[in-house]
Amino acid sequence: MSFTVKKMLQLALLALLLATPITLTYMNIRCDNLSKDIALALNRNLTSLSTAVLELPENQTDAKSMNDLVTLVLSSRSLRSVAYFKNDHYLYSDRDASLNGSISSSLKARLKTEPLPLLYRKCSTLNKIEEVHLVVKGKSGFYQLFMNARYMDDWITNADEYLRGYVVSPDGSAIINKKQDFLFYKSYRSVQFPFTVIVGAKTSQVLLGICSLTAFIIILCMIIGLIANHIHTKNFSFRKDIDIAIKNKEFIAYYQPIVCNKTHHIVGSELLCRWLYRHKKLVAPNQFITKVELNGQIKPITLQLLKQLAVDKPIIAGKNPDFYVSVNFTLSMLSDPVFVNDVMCLIKQSPSLQHGLVFEMTERENTANAIIKLDKIMQRFRELGVRWALDDFGTGYSSLSSLKELNFDIIKIDRLFVNSADTDAVTSSILNNIALLGKELKCRLIAEGVETETQLNKLKSLDVDYTQGFYFSTPINREAFEEYKYQHEQKMLVANKKKQQCYSALKYHGPALDI
Repeated sequence: MSFTVKKMLQLALLALLLATPITLTYMNIRCDNLSKDIALALNRNLTSLSTAVLELPENQTDAKSMNDLVTLVLSSRSLRSVAYFKNDHYLYSDRDASLNGSISSSLKARLKTEPLPLLYRKCSTLNKIEEVHLVVKGKSGFYQLFMNARYMDDWITNADEYLRGYVVSPDGSAIINKKQDFLFYKSYRSVQFPFTVIVGAKTSQVLLGICSLTAFIIILCMIIGLIANHIHTKNFSFRKDIDIAIKNKEFIAYYQPIVCNKTHHIVGSELLCRWLYRHKKLVAPNQFITKVELNGQIKPITLQLLKQLAVDKPIIAGKNPDFYVSVNFTLSMLSDPVFVNDVMCLIKQSPSLQHGLVFEMTERENTANAIIKLDKIMQRFRELGVRWALDDFGTGYSSLSSLKELNFDIIKIDRLFVNSADTDAVTSSILNNIALLGKELKCRLIAEGVETETQLNKLKSLDVDYTQGFYFSTPINREAFEEYKYQHEQKMLVANKKKQQCYSALKYHGPALDI
């Protein structure tokens, strides 16, 4: 994926169109929530301070009361000082236990014209420090709280990265922070105290938010594009590698023997695909089988393997006319009429494939909706001498309906049941039921994944016809299979010869030999 100038401009425009409404919507919601949060926090703080000072005595304070007052001031970040006045004269403060000064004329005017409590901003006449004053009514006098305006300004300023806010009195004069011009804003009016919180966004802040989100969307889209391109390139490279492998005939047939549980002879084998990458390195099946099944490349691979089988089968079968080889097929493969026709043509052209050939229907797909069509296809192959096996029975999409509607010749029991049949009672019971079902349907039973003699004996006790697994052999190439089959038959001859000798010895009833 190449990022040209034109594509980048288009991406930037798209990101801007997305970022603008998202930013405006977010900021509006954030303004509303933040104004409420600030108002509620300010309410809590003012209520807490008011409650604390109203507990102080209104007459001359004692040492304990003065200590409590000083502690209150020192423990609060926003509170600078507290004073009590009555009849327009201060009586005491946290700094002086005895006062006799008059309150300011402006405060007198406010007490006459404005409802209590009072909340306003004023510059101190003594040290020219900006303060926020809160005046609350006591029983007979008034408590005046002097709060740090700069601290409260910073508190609201730092409440959000992009948004700004201020607090005004009912007449519109600023209490906390200076008034600002906003592109849009939200306000929240306190019920307990005379103030309104206004939170908004300036044009510069809105533009900064839009630009930041636009940049984020562009970067995110580029990352997603690169990841998608990597996946696409990887998949394309995989398909290309498979195409080259098919052309170079890198897919080879491996065979795993299938053994009769009664005679112990090798009666057949399953053809399994192996990828000899560039004719040098074997690739594990789990690294490519599922992928080629999904992208459809399994079809030409299977055709190539069937062509190999046409040559290999007479060799690995030897003198056994009943020897068979099974090949895996999926529903999607059989649903392709072109592929089905190619397979049929190959069978007609290859005498060795016209007998002793079994197609295993794998159960990775649901066959419920394709029963009728599938039955017709299976019947067409039967007319060419092909038998059918239901693979991995008991897992995936396998069901009794598949067995009932489709006339399978063989049932292959999944290794899942074989592996734990000798240790798990429930699995053993299921395996027993599968064996009984196979007999009722007059299907041959093959157990996959047999790895131990205990498992083999368990299957024999259930009258399972054939077994397949690492206990006998791993999947091997044709030459190795020929050798294994020969050695296996030689062992069988020796074993049978010993049995015959033992049988003859048991039948001898003459006089004891004089040694």
